[in-house]
Amino acid sequence: MKSFVLALAINGLVDSISFMTVTPSLVFYVTTLGGSQDVYGFILAIYSFAAFCAKPFLGRWSDAQNFSAPYLFSNSLSVLGGLVYALGPAFSNPRSAIAAVVVGRVLGGLGNANSTLGFAYVARALPAEERTSTTALLGGIQMIGMAIAPLFNSFLASVDFNIGGLHVDPLNSV
Repeated sequence: MKSFVLALAINGLVDSISFMTVTPSLVFYVTTLGGSQDVYGFILAIYSFAAFCAKPFLGRWSDAQNFSAPYLFSNSLSVLGGLVYALGPAFSNPRSAIAAVVVGRVLGGLGNANSTLGFAYVARALPAEERTSTTALLGGIQMIGMAIAPLFNSFLASVDFNIGGLHVDPLNSV
């Protein structure tokens, strides 16, 4: 296996696990922070909408330069989004807490647009006879990530500690 395929596979696995650990707990996180069911629905949708909006821009950027700059940038957005998402409880005002969750999910969605870059890179970098099997492998690994994510949620169920003034619990540890 080529090293870049391994890197894409690991990234796809982590992205899938992250998505499927956040999604089931999001409703509880949002309502705990003072949000309504409508706010939950908005936050759930904004992640995918942000990814949808970012994909053409990352694709154009990747076409104009090379793959690594937009891929690393989008991965950085994903990490930053996760950190901002986790900071929701640090705000005593419910509106600020919900805003942090929204910003975190938007950044995470923008970062998740990198999945398309990975498949585009495979199309550019591999000979035609290797593309189908490699894209199938990458897609399969993403599905494995979604399937094993509940296992990670079971480990996160016992998380309960403080970092500075931030309480980390099963809802914001994802």
